[in-house]
Amino acid sequence: MEIRLLGHSMLRIKTEKGKVIVVDPWIAGNPTCPKEWQTPQKWEDVDLVLCSHAHFDHSLGFKELLKANRRVMGVVQYEHFLKEFAGRASNVFPLNFGGTYSLLNGIRVTLVAANHSSSFGEERSFESAGVPAGFVIRLENGYTIYVSGDTSYTSEMETLIKPLYKPDLAVLSTGDIFTMGPAEGAFAAKALGVKHAIPYHWFPNPEDAADPEGMRGLIQRFPPLNFMLERHRDFALELAHYSGIEAVILRAGESFTPPARAAVESPLSP
Repeated sequence: MEIRLLGHSMLRIKTEKGKVIVVDPWIAGNPTCPKEWQTPQKWEDVDLVLCSHAHFDHSLGFKELLKANRRVMGVVQYEHFLKEFAGRASNVFPLNFGGTYSLLNGIRVTLVAANHSSSFGEERSFESAGVPAGFVIRLENGYTIYVSGDTSYTSEMETLIKPLYKPDLAVLSTGDIFTMGPAEGAFAAKALGVKHAIPYHWFPNPEDAADPEGMRGLIQRFPPLNFMLERHRDFALELAHYSGIEAVILRAGESFTPPARAAVESPLSP
């Protein structure tokens, strides 16, 4: 299996049995997404796409991906579903907090709380689209990934997610300004009790982006992004204060393959 970062907050997870899960797709217009991943052919093998909330950098590619692959199933938070998909899309499934979507092959996706906001149409006007969320993704062999979505630290990371879901890996927003910063993200990783932690929701320096001019233009239109550049480095330094957790630093297009492990029993098993 592998977890691939495709720029900013977009993830592609391929399981041991070949199933493909995409989280928070932002494809077209994303200056951090590698160009080879911006073609429709790259998305034909996707089985499941998850959208944590409606902000453009997490949802702009959601409908695009559903159109590119008619057999894919999308999962969104309930009010987001009502706002955009109810009665209009047969392959979008709504979840609310604590709810779980189960695939027949043993994959389970549970919606968990995030402390953020959710809206769309930011370039025109503000429209609320429910509330933001994170995901706990349990794969066929029991390996469990917590994807924070955009959030600050929440007490549920330690009081619910750690003891009940027992995540092996956490993917944590650490870009600061609009989410946790590096120090809070490292604290969250420790609270979750994970073995590996991947920082995301940061931006590269323009010269290192897949589209340097596009990245410069994005920063020019929205200067606060200057404070989110290369924050993965700070996360690695902060995480070094805690023992037993490895920072997995991925640049756009890079992937991580966790160490092999045997299937595990879980109180959440069907």
